[in-house]
Amino acid sequence: MPFMKGRDGVVKAGSPVAALGHVQNWNVDYQADEVRGWGMGDDFETAFTTIKRWNGSVEVYLDATDPSASIDVGDEIAVEFYPGGETAGLTYWSGTAAITGQPASGSKDGIPTMTINFSGRGALTKTTVS
Repeated sequence: MPFMKGRDGVVKAGSPVAALGHVQNWNVDYQADEVRGWGMGDDFETAFTTIKRWNGSVEVYLDATDPSASIDVGDEIAVEFYPGGETAGLTYWSGTAAITGQPASGSKDGIPTMTINFSGRGALTKTTVS
């Protein structure tokens, strides 16, 4: 399978979900806690995972006409991440996320950006585009 191209990626968010425009980058960090233990006489420790969690961020150019402009801190919204686009057979992730922060920045020689930070609520589902 050839590599996906980041420029083909799509991020959707909101209720109903809509593609966010001007996405510069995104990340999702899916984790599980690990518990380790051993007893006297054991040569190796035992480990297993317990609770799972996910969080991340999306960076977009500021645009008052984009769906990202209606997202606010404290919102709980549906999110979908398509790393290689919405082509059939490719993988995407979806879930519900709470918006935990929205830092914005600008510079004299650039386009102002906003980062949308989020924390997952419930499962992050990995699905194949049909």
